[in-house]
Amino acid sequence: MTTGKNTLIAKNVNYPELYMEISLKDLTYKWDQVPVDQWTDYADKYDIPYKQLFSDMDQKGLSYPVIIRDLKSNGIFRKYQCGGRRIIWAKRNGYTHISAYNIVDWLTEKGRQELDEIIKDQWFRID
Repeated sequence: MTTGKNTLIAKNVNYPELYMEISLKDLTYKWDQVPVDQWTDYADKYDIPYKQLFSDMDQKGLSYPVIIRDLKSNGIFRKYQCGGRRIIWAKRNGYTHISAYNIVDWLTEKGRQELDEIIKDQWFRID
């Protein structure tokens, strides 16, 4: 069992001004209610593709940070659009933290532009 901080660090950080390492305990995603150790059974049941991504991550690690935002300004972050399967992989592999881009002003024009730029940069390379 992992103790202390064990961070899954992205290999490519193209927006260092938005970068942070977020605790997986403070990060929510759509599969929160599925126990991590049962997630692959759940994914198989509902035809959620994950095997290729998990295999790639087993070999290469995390290529790019997940995108997050603090929806309620309470320190609990929510992943934005994609990244849930990378979060699951990190939890299943004993990580406590993950590389992330925090979009602070996600409701403003500036924040939407940041999101669009990151997504355009990473879209074909992330889950």
